[in-house]
Amino acid sequence: MRRILAAASRHARSIPVTWVVAALVLLASIVRLSMRPGRMRGSIDALVSTGLDTVFVHHDWVSTITSVFFVWNPVALVFVVLAVLVGMGWAERRMGHLRVAISFVVVAVLGILLGLVTEAFGVVLDLYSAEIGRTHRTVDPLIAVIGVVMTASAFAGPLLKRRIRVVGFAVILVFVLYSGQPSDLYRLFAAVVGLVLGLTLARTRLVVRRPRATRREARTLLAAVVAVTALGPLVTIASPQGAGVLNPLGLLFRDPLHDYAAIAARCQTGDYTRHCVDALALSRLDGPGAVLLTLLPLLALIVAAWGIQRGRRVALWLAVGINLTLSLLAAVYFGFLPLLSSSEYTAFQSAAADDYRAFEIVSALVPLAIAVALTASLRLFPAEQSRRSTAWFVTVVVALFLGFSTVYLGVAWFVRDQFSPVASFDDLLLDLPERFVPVGLLSFEPADIFPAGPVAVIASQWVGPVFWTAAIVAAMVLMRRAHPLGDATDAGRVRRLLDAGSGGTISWMTTWPGNHYWFSPSGDGAVAYRVVNDVAITTGDPLGPVARHPEFALAFATHCTDHGWTPAFYSVTDALRDALAAAGWSSMRVAEETVVHPADWSLEGKKMQDVRTSINRAAKEGVRAEWCTFAQLGPFATAQLREISELWVAEKGLPEMGFTLGGVDELIDPEVRLMIALDGDDRVLGVTSWLPTFENGVVVGWTLDFMRRRPDSVNGLMEFLIAQAILRGRDDGVRFVSLSAAPLAVSDPQRERATGILPFLSRTLEPVYGFRSLLRFKMKFRPEFHELFLCYRDPLTLPAIGLALARAYLPTLSARQALRTLSPRPE
Repeated sequence: MRRILAAASRHARSIPVTWVVAALVLLASIVRLSMRPGRMRGSIDALVSTGLDTVFVHHDWVSTITSVFFVWNPVALVFVVLAVLVGMGWAERRMGHLRVAISFVVVAVLGILLGLVTEAFGVVLDLYSAEIGRTHRTVDPLIAVIGVVMTASAFAGPLLKRRIRVVGFAVILVFVLYSGQPSDLYRLFAAVVGLVLGLTLARTRLVVRRPRATRREARTLLAAVVAVTALGPLVTIASPQGAGVLNPLGLLFRDPLHDYAAIAARCQTGDYTRHCVDALALSRLDGPGAVLLTLLPLLALIVAAWGIQRGRRVALWLAVGINLTLSLLAAVYFGFLPLLSSSEYTAFQSAAADDYRAFEIVSALVPLAIAVALTASLRLFPAEQSRRSTAWFVTVVVALFLGFSTVYLGVAWFVRDQFSPVASFDDLLLDLPERFVPVGLLSFEPADIFPAGPVAVIASQWVGPVFWTAAIVAAMVLMRRAHPLGDATDAGRVRRLLDAGSGGTISWMTTWPGNHYWFSPSGDGAVAYRVVNDVAITTGDPLGPVARHPEFALAFATHCTDHGWTPAFYSVTDALRDALAAAGWSSMRVAEETVVHPADWSLEGKKMQDVRTSINRAAKEGVRAEWCTFAQLGPFATAQLREISELWVAEKGLPEMGFTLGGVDELIDPEVRLMIALDGDDRVLGVTSWLPTFENGVVVGWTLDFMRRRPDSVNGLMEFLIAQAILRGRDDGVRFVSLSAAPLAVSDPQRERATGILPFLSRTLEPVYGFRSLLRFKMKFRPEFHELFLCYRDPLTLPAIGLALARAYLPTLSARQALRTLSPRPE
């Protein structure tokens, strides 16, 4: 407890500017709230608040800074003070007292001024939202807090910086689009000003390029954006007086006693107002089913975000489909149908739609932009589930839609006299789409028939919610399965073969996502492979009895030929290479695996001087090594591990590699072990991961996979961790410790100068990924070298195999990146 209190005291003393701002906001707001509503409070409100007329008409420029020290609502005051302490406190620790004070003033004043200028342009263009907001008086400390946090993001690491900016701007834009209050606009510009100011204060050169991130982190950010945009319409519930497109939903929850149907009836042929538009939308929200119909598509997007974070392609396509549907519906119901309405409503709808034209465009373009961004991110998702899972899900959804539609039409036709007026079949058919559409999209579309009887009301209100609920359940069931549609059974069979001891040093990689499996008719052999550009690339030797590996390989080659694929046995041992050569296959060396036998390994000798020095340096610096699994790490350590990985990827000019190179996702397997380096404060400095090799259920060897360290860690940290793993293997009595093979790298200098697609790829990727440098690094441990080969049947297929391997290792590589990478460099 004493240690915690001491840490809290140090933290509090490190943020004096934050405490001053929080105290000013708290005291100023309490003084204002303590006054009775009346002339005195009104005078203070007029003095400290800001707005378009306040600044540009009454020339009260000081209000741009005084407005960020007051809060009108006592409940919001607690939240705002906490936001100041957390947000500004973090920023002050990142960039210091003076910088945080300067940024607080700059982002508040410039952010508000830029927002006011934008509002003025809206008034000139006669936009409805600008007209209703020009007299609005704003006070909001979050304007400055958000800008300060964005400023401080320039001083954060790549992982935190990216998350703050991507998620932060997504949240801000959601409030701008769905709430539409002037304060939302000021926050947006404060964030933009903070972004530019942070680059200036940090003296960071502005480089416009796509930021590098691991596939997991990129999916996490994508999921966060989808989730934030899905929650956007709910912002209207908390902001009932805003100008957002779906703002009527907020009015429903805040003021449910009005007879909106009667108000809408009076508005149908008279002059339109904002009240009429809201009432027309709310006239449809006459029961819980209608409300659920608005909320369930948003819940479906939340479910899709969850699946996106887990790497499920079906979740990606679900989010794409929902956003495309919302975009199409917005274009139809906000733009197209008002022009085709009956004459009774034409005047009202056309005029109202014109007045809300900016909202209509946003409602159509925002979901469309999200759908395009999601589709462009397809490479971030493993392809093993794409075709069958997506096809299965689409089939289920279409079947559900057709089934529920048929049931609804049958029931509605049977009780057609319960509609007002009595419904014809054409009326029911034209009305059918609206039973599945969120009511917020029907703001300018009067209903032609109203359900009046009990059966008609139940059928009309609940057919849509039941359909959406069934679709969400189907999506969740499919996303929860890592290997859907039978693949889980295949993965279990592969693990049983590995446990029996039928694999080699890299065979555990066959369990990674992205692999498909071919099994021998007898079931005692298997080949793990992935198809890229019609090339079936295997992962190491076949699984099963070693004596039958050639039999399994040739049978798998026949399987590939039957499917029109080119078989390519990648990273296979010399035994399989010799057997395939006897069958007329060609081969080439692609890597050299480095293997250490712990029982015979020693730190003695001149050649081990670098390793001994690394161990001694780590001991001197108080660095220790721990052997554990990912699940045994606490959340603090796992967060640091992910940060280290992101720092490593951010330094590269190309995306994170895959195939036989694992990432953070592959560390989670409970059979995989980690050797991590920790300092005296339990700060993770580096990590290595080790894949098991079994024999009769007992681990007989470990293979190195993942290696990452902090840029500021002690020199020789990787040597220290690998040496500790070898010593651990000796204590456990394992037969070997493999330091793995560097892809496309061999130790023979003459071979490195060879021509061909694979040596070309090796030379091209070397400056970025350093495969040959990695191989030389592993030679410090005096390993044995075991050659690994690529075997192929037709030499003419070698270029296609090389390109397929490049795509397997770099699945997220874009065409422009490939062109830039493969372009010849000047010597």
